[in-house]
Amino acid sequence: MRTDTVFTLYLPGATDHQQSKKHCTAGDTSVANRSQRPTPNVLWWTSFTGETGNWRTCGEQTCFFTENRTYLSHPKTKAVVFYGSSFAPLDLPIPRQPWHDWALLHEESPKNNPSFCYQPLISLFNYTATWSRKSSFPLTLLSLPKLRDITDKKYFVSVSDKNALLAREGLSPVVYVQSSCDAPSERDLYVAALQKFIDVDSYGKCLNNKRLPPHLENPADAMNNEEFLRLMARYKFTIAFENAVGEDYITEKLWRPLTLGSVPIYLGSPSVQDWAPNNNSVLSVWDFTSPESLADHLYYLNSDDAAYNSMLVHKTQGTVENRILTDAMNSRTWTAGGEDDDFEKENFVESFECFLCSEIHRKQSEEDAGYSSRPNSVDTTHYSCPPPIHPVTRKVNPDSWWLEHWNHARAEANVIGRFAQRNLNYTSDEYHQSGVNPPYKCVVPTGRGGTNRNVGRDESWTCQKRLVRYICSSLFSYSFPPFFFIYSSTR
Repeated sequence: MRTDTVFTLYLPGATDHQQSKKHCTAGDTSVANRSQRPTPNVLWWTSFTGETGNWRTCGEQTCFFTENRTYLSHPKTKAVVFYGSSFAPLDLPIPRQPWHDWALLHEESPKNNPSFCYQPLISLFNYTATWSRKSSFPLTLLSLPKLRDITDKKYFVSVSDKNALLAREGLSPVVYVQSSCDAPSERDLYVAALQKFIDVDSYGKCLNNKRLPPHLENPADAMNNEEFLRLMARYKFTIAFENAVGEDYITEKLWRPLTLGSVPIYLGSPSVQDWAPNNNSVLSVWDFTSPESLADHLYYLNSDDAAYNSMLVHKTQGTVENRILTDAMNSRTWTAGGEDDDFEKENFVESFECFLCSEIHRKQSEEDAGYSSRPNSVDTTHYSCPPPIHPVTRKVNPDSWWLEHWNHARAEANVIGRFAQRNLNYTSDEYHQSGVNPPYKCVVPTGRGGTNRNVGRDESWTCQKRLVRYICSSLFSYSFPPFFFIYSSTR
């Protein structure tokens, strides 16, 4: 049950935990009584919640959560939490105290930090909350707000109406909407190959051949817009390609077409069928030998209404037979953070915090009873994301910058792991001298494109454009900064 803040109390001049703002929840009798309990601290090392100090009651247990780094040396601090996208190799709490558990929260794409894909780094953590079902606190279904969304018919367009739209308005059977055109999955390469065999209406900036209304052209504004959703629901098939391939890394790319009643053509998690509503709900690219064979199957489904409808049982019959999916959703104690949330439940961040709090108290109880508490161990199944491959050939693409990004991440993980295993901190020079070369540097341009000056070992600015787009979109949310990032190692 979610605990609601009843009042906020400030205690000027107080010491220890009472230095920070206190949130007193329903059922609390006094802050003084609480401060006498052996309450552990949980420190967010990377700023994420914005919480300077907060008592949280999780069931029968209480913990103190803070982003105040001075608590690192506090004897009651038992866990240090990192947010994956903000994890900084040159800013780690090393040396590490033997009673400090490390926890990782990362629900975003593996492309943000592929260093966690490698054992030397991920094994430093004791708990994880990632998209993997093997995670300590799995967030695999974070992008699916409610199970009933899959069966709801709000946007559903029948196959007969879709056939009429294809004939009357000249729609293609397949739709693609993507404006992030440079991704580790290299999804555009597959879509371009597929377009050679079947028409695809592409509305985004990537491979664009069809315009959206001006008020829907901004992806941030359009994706949950009623008009946009109804437009997408008119298509029989939706290309649902993730930006990176990771085991159980499944986002709204899959759930949106399922919710709308369009059949997803999916590229991403190899185990996606484990989460599909029914046995025949998702077309996975991995199940077809080539884009041409996929196109042949799409033509078959497009011409056979019964075969097509067999993929939409969750809409036509309101049936979801996948017990893995239904059990996971029905047992979920947290919300995904959307507008239609169950306010009786905590959001996933609060719930992960309470999970950590419970684990800390469990270990303390075992130690108080005289048992030796073994530290939790984490391996790469908690964050499984292999180096990128070409989606059509399914082989490593040596021309992909993303492969270099993964190689750099592996070197980074190895170096951090070596220092951390010896419990030694390190300087920037020691870090780079140990095998991690900076993947890029910043320079101020003197002219358009910069010709060949300051482009490192690559001789053409053209070779850098994809890197620039990636860095700028990652750091500045589609805005280009007043400087350029130049790649400084070999491709």
